[in-house]
Amino acid sequence: MYRAMGLLARGQLVEADRSSLVAEYVGQTAVKTNRLVDAALDGVLFIDEAYSLAGSDNAGDFGREAIDTLIKRVEDDRPG
Repeated sequence: MYRAMGLLARGQLVEADRSSLVAEYVGQTAVKTNRLVDAALDGVLFIDEAYSLAGSDNAGDFGREAIDTLIKRVEDDRPG
């Protein structure tokens, strides 16, 4: 629908969940998240149960890194 309206160039839907964004080791979450955002550019990235990214204050939980990466990409990839 958004593609037909001219709002999106490709219009694909990329669905993700926490496991699609968060890695097990330091430094891998940003890479994993960026790959998913790249796949969704010019379309829609749907994050199912996105609240689970912010669910823990545990230092070994990289959900916050995924959120920070997503926010940076939203700012960097903003249309013209």
